[in-house]
Amino acid sequence: MPVAEIDIQVNAIYKDYAEDYRGRYLGFFGGAGSGKSVYASQWFLQRMLEEHDGKHVFLFIRKFASTIRDSLFKRVKNEVSSLGLSKFFKFNKSTFTVECIPNGNIIIMKGIDDEEKIKSIEGVTGIFVEEVSELDKSDFMQLDLRLRGIHKYPLQYVFSFNPVSEKHWLVEFVEPTLLDKDERPTNITERRDLLDKKVWEWDKVTGTEKQTTRIINSTYKDNRFIDEAYKNVLEGYSSISQNYYTVYTKGRWGKLEKGSLFVPVFDSPAHVVEHLPYNPDLELHYTVDFNVAPQMSGLVIQKEYIKGDYFKGHENYWDYRIIDEINGEYPNNEAYYLGEYFADKYTTDNIFYLYGDASGMKRSGIKDTKNHFEDLKKGLGNMEWHCLPRIPKSNPRYDGIKHQSLGRKNFLNVCFGGKRVPVRIRIAKKCKNLILDLEECQDDGTGRLLKKKNKDGIEERGHHLDALQYELCHPESLGFLAKIR
Repeated sequence: MPVAEIDIQVNAIYKDYAEDYRGRYLGFFGGAGSGKSVYASQWFLQRMLEEHDGKHVFLFIRKFASTIRDSLFKRVKNEVSSLGLSKFFKFNKSTFTVECIPNGNIIIMKGIDDEEKIKSIEGVTGIFVEEVSELDKSDFMQLDLRLRGIHKYPLQYVFSFNPVSEKHWLVEFVEPTLLDKDERPTNITERRDLLDKKVWEWDKVTGTEKQTTRIINSTYKDNRFIDEAYKNVLEGYSSISQNYYTVYTKGRWGKLEKGSLFVPVFDSPAHVVEHLPYNPDLELHYTVDFNVAPQMSGLVIQKEYIKGDYFKGHENYWDYRIIDEINGEYPNNEAYYLGEYFADKYTTDNIFYLYGDASGMKRSGIKDTKNHFEDLKKGLGNMEWHCLPRIPKSNPRYDGIKHQSLGRKNFLNVCFGGKRVPVRIRIAKKCKNLILDLEECQDDGTGRLLKKKNKDGIEERGHHLDALQYELCHPESLGFLAKIR
């Protein structure tokens, strides 16, 4: 017998396609006001009350632990209260846990930045990730490994998000039919449409094991509880931004307008190549950005002056190759690890050049370390003796790198265009963060790079693009080409 009868007023799309679903993966994605996150919370509360034979440990996840109090924890507490179930649940606001008193089922809420604490949680029987688009693909897959073992009830991985970009890694896990054929997983079955363009599923086959993914794509029109004023706000997006209207009103994958991009001339088919091997005969150039969240960022670059081989009208040109990116992610989001990771991958007895954010020369607050660049060089170990810093006193300006020179944005676009200056830029496909920066980062309207903050105050994009500019604009790199003739 369930602990209590829970009377939830549920929207039809969730009642018909989520309530009795028992497959492993369940994704809620779509527009604002669709009720997807509220329903997901209620769905787990219902399971806590009804599935009492075999203790549940449900793990609720956000990107950052600091956001849990005012998001997941607050919502679940409000839902319990509004459903009249307060006597059945105990909330611990210091540990962000919710316990079902009669049977011991429990929700544990963590940020993905609590990685070690997450690994220490035993017996996880279900996972809910809110705003899963904030996570990295590696985070998403690591969480999946937490669901293992034998349990009376199905182990389920649930997530919700707004589809902000058609280039997001989530497309592979939500709508793989949108990917090019060579990018689609090879171990999945054909898509089965359960409700035209609204609900679909497929199976992932590993040996004799088959795991099902079901996706529910909803909008405010699927939410009968939404007020008219909010509907009018959402419909009003059509006159403000087509992209906002697509994502938040229609609930479909977003695509940035080309004219608003910081590097509108970037063209993935022209600039991204499958593989750019490291050439030990060419000098290495390493450029970094010290932003701590979501990661510290580095790019590894090699360049060569090619003679007698025409490119876009130039008989001689610079072949500029971005061969790798290095990410110092939590808990290794420190300058030291940018040095250590580089030294591990590119051991060399030759001189290499170091570029980066000029503010990294300021005091870092790290014990026994003057600044971020000093911390990075410690991570290099013996390779520090081969490092030749090219750190400017100030970062290249947006209005003009030097006197009578193009500004950062204009010079970047001129180089990617390749017609005005003799430069051919190629990027290895594995430099995923840089490629996303180039595809998504926007101009703030004044020619500067706009770094949008998410609801947690984190600038998610633009850091690898900054690192690229520090190197490319340096006068001892290709910055001398920015001079206005």
